[in-house]
Amino acid sequence: MNTNKIDLASAQTWGHRKTSPWSRTPECRHLVVLCLLILTLLSAGCNAVRWISTPLWPDKERYNIEAQYHGLEKKSIAVLVAADEYTLFRYPLAQIDVCRAVSGRLAENIDSSTVMNPQQVTKYQANNPFWHTIPYGELIKALRVDSVVLIELVEYQTREPGNAHLWQGLITGNIGVIQSNAEDPDDFIFYTTVRARFPEQSTIGIVNADDASIRLGMHTTFSRDAAGLFYNHEVVKDRKAVVK
Repeated sequence: MNTNKIDLASAQTWGHRKTSPWSRTPECRHLVVLCLLILTLLSAGCNAVRWISTPLWPDKERYNIEAQYHGLEKKSIAVLVAADEYTLFRYPLAQIDVCRAVSGRLAENIDSSTVMNPQQVTKYQANNPFWHTIPYGELIKALRVDSVVLIELVEYQTREPGNAHLWQGLITGNIGVIQSNAEDPDDFIFYTTVRARFPEQSTIGIVNADDASIRLGMHTTFSRDAAGLFYNHEVVKDRKAVVK
């Protein structure tokens, strides 16, 4: 048949090999495979492009965050959380929960420092209901620490405002640091605001949740960002969907 003649001619052309021309070198084979793959994707349409590209873009993003203030290293630290009466009426555990979360992060990530037990901190606050009127320098002495991280809760909620059926955790806190060895211990040596939402990637509330899981999530997110002001760390977040 004519087919055999064509094969022999091809073999003579490619150095008398009885193999097809494209398999002569690895580069040729790779080129042919790539061309076939492109043709397959083009014929299959967008669904195939989405399928083949999924492994190339992981569903997590990693960010390296630099500390904004390193002055808590080698210090004894107390975390004080202030909240207004309305917040404490709706969420009686807001102070102690935020104090525990942030204190735990600091103790875990700043090895050279010691962090005051949150139970002792809240006990001091309970025994001194007007503690927030005490000059900061005196407050440091009363707590017997080198530094105080003062967190004022500006926003604290577990539901979307105006909608009792949607869960959405939100904490906004003004965070200041006072130190005993500062030039003016009655003034903040560092001050900023942190706002944390849970779930992070959702701009609207969610239905399938409960109070305990939302509070856990918002405390975890807020403490990560609040305590993370004082040490270098990595943040892992869900990647937003890009392909629809």
